[in-house]
Amino acid sequence: MVRFVESDSIGLPLKRKQVAQACARCRRRKKRCFHNCDDRANGNSNSARDTTRPTSRDEQVTSRTPVDHPTPSSPRFESLPGSNASQTREEHASRFVGDLSPEAILMEATSLCSTRDVSVRGGLGIWQPRAALQLARSNSALAATFPSRHAVQDMLKAYVWSRCLSCCPPPSDYAVLRRIYLEKLDPVFPILGGHLLSSPKDEIEEKVVQQIVSLAAAPDPEATRHLRLNPDGALLSRHDFCTSLSNSIQTIIDAGLFTDRTFLTRTLAALSLYMQPSCPDEADIPALLNGRAVHQMHTLGLQMASEDSHTNSQATRTLFCCLWALDRINGAFYGRACLIHERDVGWNLSECIAAQAPPFRLFLMIVGLLDKVIGLYRPGNRQELDIVIELPIFEQMILDAGAARVSSGCLASLEIFYHSVAILSSQSPSENRSTALPAPATNSRRSLAADRITSIVGQEYLGQLSYLPIIPYGVSLSLSVSYRKMRHSNVPMFRSRGKQAFIANTSLLKSLDDTFWTAKTMVAMAEQVLQEMDKAVASITQETGLADASKRVEPTSRGHDEPPPSGTGDSMLDDPNRSIGDLSGLEAIPDLNIFDHFDPTFDLGAVDTALEGNLDFGTSSNWFDWQQLWG
Repeated sequence: MVRFVESDSIGLPLKRKQVAQACARCRRRKKRCFHNCDDRANGNSNSARDTTRPTSRDEQVTSRTPVDHPTPSSPRFESLPGSNASQTREEHASRFVGDLSPEAILMEATSLCSTRDVSVRGGLGIWQPRAALQLARSNSALAATFPSRHAVQDMLKAYVWSRCLSCCPPPSDYAVLRRIYLEKLDPVFPILGGHLLSSPKDEIEEKVVQQIVSLAAAPDPEATRHLRLNPDGALLSRHDFCTSLSNSIQTIIDAGLFTDRTFLTRTLAALSLYMQPSCPDEADIPALLNGRAVHQMHTLGLQMASEDSHTNSQATRTLFCCLWALDRINGAFYGRACLIHERDVGWNLSECIAAQAPPFRLFLMIVGLLDKVIGLYRPGNRQELDIVIELPIFEQMILDAGAARVSSGCLASLEIFYHSVAILSSQSPSENRSTALPAPATNSRRSLAADRITSIVGQEYLGQLSYLPIIPYGVSLSLSVSYRKMRHSNVPMFRSRGKQAFIANTSLLKSLDDTFWTAKTMVAMAEQVLQEMDKAVASITQETGLADASKRVEPTSRGHDEPPPSGTGDSMLDDPNRSIGDLSGLEAIPDLNIFDHFDPTFDLGAVDTALEGNLDFGTSSNWFDWQQLWG
């Protein structure tokens, strides 16, 4: 036998008590007493007062009597002027419990305040009174202090509409930035898909697309005169311009204003690639955004193959390829584990790559090589023997991708990416990593790849490249290769050659440090090394009496028609031909290691770890530590 136990307004069971006697009026009229309900309704608020004043026997009995829940025919319901059934339900029953819930059966049997849903014949459930919910919240000790994510989002929405959505370049400047994006960036990485050409669904989507395009195109030299966020505002630096746009996009995402999950996925992926941290605390945000983009991809099921006849099949393939490529790039840039695995993908990756446009197809082919190279650096794949991954010739890859007619600037940018992968395509045993000589089979490959990167960025296609983050990443790898030559070579000729390449790469990174976080970090360390080298050479020259020899060599290092550098306050990188720690005068002492004469207070070990660790994915995630040391 099931016995229903009466409960109070918050669902707690009440002790079963019987009324000792009715009130005086009902006893005189010999009627059933219903006044206990009214007494309980007023008794909760007056319970403290009632216990302090003398009461009659009838009042004492009433105060101890359990209260029946009011019915819809109670005077409290009848007193609502102009109310109908729907209004009553809306004002007095804010929580709906369906008939399939076991709670509904007990609630209907024990709570007389609940009302039956009458939207369909027989009803679908019952409504719980709002008063009961408010009483439950008021009785909770955490009600006033427990944080609410939705409350924070509500506050952010007002800020987004007033400050973030207005953070866009003027139409005239945006037209130039949009052209740069369509010509140089979108062919290589079409993350926005058709959102650039189709009409936006709402104002939020339109503004976010403009912000992403402006953020991506800002590093291009042609965009320098168009970095404004107000029609009459002054030109901003790339750092300030990009930081403002990145913060605006992140705030819009955090406010939860996106209703289209696919567009949210595109926004997260684009921001992961193009945003640049502004301080050490933000160093891992790009990798975090990539993780959120992959999470949305799995939520939408983009990794599952769909039929070719599906209307969005090609767009889904392109978006999936963008996310797959970005996942591998983040693994290389930030030393992160890959989040997308082929065993979890329903698409045929080779077929997806073959279905893309030629520039993007060539980019994906290089990412495929990077995926193989990443396998060398996984913890379980460390070998004690030299391992070299054979790479196809870049020219043949261009022909295979059908990208022969792609613009030279775009191909040069992808060639930098290719040579970056070539530098990383070999792994030597750990005991040989402290020497200048890599594996014999890759010595020429690594040196040639580093020289090609420096030449393409600094001379051949200066200002014509697609300035994706792969550009500063390639130059930083070239800087690491030249540092190893300068640091560990035993032959003075190779040390001097490594120093010149080190200075050239530092100058290239310095031209990019206003936009790219990695460039700024590497430049700070490189300049510290060059300053210490200058001090060490000066000290060695005075101690060994080679001052005259160094003076004789110095004029030959510059052209005869070139004037000497003026001013002592100029940066050491403003004049590439300036003699910085000139090692040519020390060739008479081949066994001399200039790094042994550095100031003992200079943390050379940290520099070795950073610059040489750049050639190993395992330490790439420590950008924020390096910036704190050298930024």
